[in-house]
Amino acid sequence: MPWTQTAVEFFTHLAPFTRFLLWLLLFLLVPLLCERARIPGVIGFLIAGLILGPAGIGLLRPDTPLTQLISELGVALLLFFIGYDIDFSKLRQAKAQVLWFGLLTFGLPLAMGYAIARGCGYTVNASLLIGSLIASHTLLAYPVAARLGLGERLSVMATSGATVFTDIAAMLVLAVCLVTHRRGFSVAALDMQMLQVAIFIPLVIFGGRWVLSWLLARMHRDESRLMILFLAVACATQAAELFGLDGIVGAFLAGIAARQATPHPSNAGVLKVLSDTFLIPAFFMVTGMLLHPIEALRTFVEQPLLAFGLLAALLLAKLLAAIGVGLPFRYSRNEIGLVWSLTLPQVAATLAAATVAYKTVNSAGRPLIDLPVLNVILMLVVLTSLGAPLLTQRFADRMTGSQPRPDPGGPDPAGGVARAG
Repeated sequence: MPWTQTAVEFFTHLAPFTRFLLWLLLFLLVPLLCERARIPGVIGFLIAGLILGPAGIGLLRPDTPLTQLISELGVALLLFFIGYDIDFSKLRQAKAQVLWFGLLTFGLPLAMGYAIARGCGYTVNASLLIGSLIASHTLLAYPVAARLGLGERLSVMATSGATVFTDIAAMLVLAVCLVTHRRGFSVAALDMQMLQVAIFIPLVIFGGRWVLSWLLARMHRDESRLMILFLAVACATQAAELFGLDGIVGAFLAGIAARQATPHPSNAGVLKVLSDTFLIPAFFMVTGMLLHPIEALRTFVEQPLLAFGLLAALLLAKLLAAIGVGLPFRYSRNEIGLVWSLTLPQVAATLAAATVAYKTVNSAGRPLIDLPVLNVILMLVVLTSLGAPLLTQRFADRMTGSQPRPDPGGPDPAGGVARAG
């Protein structure tokens, strides 16, 4: 369209400093608009990426070197803070409920997603990865339950603890599937992959914890701590690739190690501010550039089993998992509904894993998941991010006897990555 070409030409002819200030203004305005519209920040940045990307006015492209660099930094820091926000003390509270619910809320969606993907003709490896994408979840609506005084209930604690389980399990599945896709499958190769994973995980978590504790104890300035944590992400990412794993697995484990080494959140405050205000939103924007609404609608029309099947699998499997933990531990009906709604949002880990899997190609140049799967996952991110907080509000109000409130839970500007998942 002529006006879009004019806008692109106008922007590209601005001075570099002016363009930089306009980008800063964008990263300021999008969260504010999302708060007023009461939608999660991740949705706002996905929409911004769609508008500014190839499917919109064409101002940005996801394949430029600068865009790729910022996107890789953003996804690495996103996974770092998913790992950093994991609170292992949740696993010690309501142990039986956490373990049982973790197995159910990961295993059931994994199995159903796998069956749907296989029915659509995807390989065993791709189907496992697709199943794991809908198995993990983000506690996007947790602030709703916490604000109404439900954060200390055993059911909500079990849900938080299960998030630890699903995040770690999803990263393990992603690691194995990516390596298998690159190298091909064999029993010997699988054994080697599992050995590499078994060595790499304790090496980063325990070795990284010791190194970070030693370094941070000698660093008292915020800028020094910022560089140490940046260096931890970079080293863990590179180490993962040396072990044949994807870099985001290393970033995730580095976050766990950093949390053990420096448990007080303020120690990572500078890096988190930089990540939440710029780098992680930039990753969401670049992901939004991959959105093609017409292609997404075509996927729902031409491949309804894949699109509606994965949506149904997510809703049904998470519900069955909530019922499966609720019945033996005597949750009320509304409490089961609350647990179900808390585990529906597919945001942080799901989005990161899906984009990495889409960009990972084998020797034949084929990605692990194709564009239709990515379209469906992005649609699930949008639908669950918008719908799940409303459901959580409804069940939480019923449990507390409160009147329904219009606010579904203040969205985090960076897309709800304040909680693990």
